[in-house]
Amino acid sequence: MRGEHPNAVQFGILLLGMAGTDHDSEILKTLGTFWEFSAEACEALLRSQADPYQALFELAQQAEGWARVDAVGRLEGASDPEIRDWLIRESCTGDVLDSYFALTAAKVGDLADVLSRESLDEETLDGAGRLLEALTDVDGPGPALGSYDDAVRALNGYLRHATARGITLRQLWSLLSINRFLNDSYASAKCREHHEWRHVRHQFTKLVGDPVSRKVVLSGLTDEEPTTLRLAAWAARLMNIPARPALLRRVEAQPHDSSIWFLLIDDCPSEDISAVVEAAERLLPLQSLRTGPTTELGLGTEYEVDGILDVIVSRLDDHPGHGWQLIETALNNRTSRNRRMALRALKGWPTEFLPPTARQILFAAAAREPVPELRSEITQEAGRL
Repeated sequence: MRGEHPNAVQFGILLLGMAGTDHDSEILKTLGTFWEFSAEACEALLRSQADPYQALFELAQQAEGWARVDAVGRLEGASDPEIRDWLIRESCTGDVLDSYFALTAAKVGDLADVLSRESLDEETLDGAGRLLEALTDVDGPGPALGSYDDAVRALNGYLRHATARGITLRQLWSLLSINRFLNDSYASAKCREHHEWRHVRHQFTKLVGDPVSRKVVLSGLTDEEPTTLRLAAWAARLMNIPARPALLRRVEAQPHDSSIWFLLIDDCPSEDISAVVEAAERLLPLQSLRTGPTTELGLGTEYEVDGILDVIVSRLDDHPGHGWQLIETALNNRTSRNRRMALRALKGWPTEFLPPTARQILFAAAAREPVPELRSEITQEAGRL
């Protein structure tokens, strides 16, 4: 099948859905990996294949993003043990889109039944944890756990397995996600009205507040493995455990790790901002970041360090008087994004926190700014000072 326009390809997929055979499976699965065609390709597989769920399963295993959502979401009628096992163990990857199909995965895979087994291997337990995270994602399209009839049984089963051999950091993260949901306003009605929900909420809240859980996080904050450190830092944030001292030590050795800088600066309290800014001014190559303005947005791996500057400067509007050197560097950076973030930070600062040279520096920045809209905004801000 060929097509020079997306509409033509979509029409071809529609025809295959109406008159296709098993011989068309491969082309449909290939097109289904592209989100532009995934919905149509999945419907065509459902309508044209002798074993549509096997075809959708094979597509789901190789698809990413919305294409994965479309494929997994259509496995609702699957009964093959291999598919059901995969839905629990591997369907959720930690992607923010997992929550769009998590309820289907939990029902078809019979999550509660799996978690009621006497014992589970680590891969199944971790997969079940990721699935429960997706079902309880309060920042997603709407946590779906309340719509899963066997939710309480699944939660009790996960709690039992996660604590049986000692909680790992990965499992603790899943427990924290679930606990956040159980104490969120979305779930509060169920937790108030039903004894079983109140009991399970109490159990989770007790566990994440246990000193043993705190030790797991503190150990992760000293781990040399970057992924473990980041996971521990996120967990520390939810548990109100101070993580910045450990992150500041790590950034000394890994000054180009943008995720560490994000964890340091995001929601940074006023009492910690000085140490974070001092580290950034000392560790980042500020002189080489003063490249002069271009129209580049700053996309691609060659802008890695520019991106770190962005992460920091974009949050300095909440910290008047801290990071002027970083803001001035951003005003002279090659990416328009950094210059915009510098301007936003300055707009958030009362004039008494600005150095006497700020007005002159802004007029100079406006004079060399190649983006007309941004030049106008910088000029306007300079005139305000």
